[in-house]
Amino acid sequence: MNTSSPGPARNNRKAPRCERHDALLHPEEQAELAARFPASHQAQMAFLLAAYTRNASAVAALLGTRARTVHRYCRGWSMPPGPRLRRALRRRVLDLVCPRCLSDRAVEEARQAKRDARRAARRIPREQDGPHR
Repeated sequence: MNTSSPGPARNNRKAPRCERHDALLHPEEQAELAARFPASHQAQMAFLLAAYTRNASAVAALLGTRARTVHRYCRGWSMPPGPRLRRALRRRVLDLVCPRCLSDRAVEEARQAKRDARRAARRIPREQDGPHR
């Protein structure tokens, strides 16, 4: 199958595409994304559940569904997920798999750690002064 051609052959392959970073991804990052992205809805749900340390209620809150539904889809429930749940599931998994999303998250966590360190450093002199009357 030729996936570089336009039309049905191109659309037939469900290649994962991050909406925020699709134009910025290099070919090797695209290949990494495609290799790490789970293929089926059941695999995507299991991946998401594993990423959130088996906390089904957290995953359910992210997807806007119930924890029982998350468990059912992980076990291979016969009912396919609806379009809204498929989009939410795909978006959340892409956020955890996309190399650019991962690097953005690491940068944001480093900024937050620096911010917290500055706040803690400002708080120390106030605590050492003693009680104020």
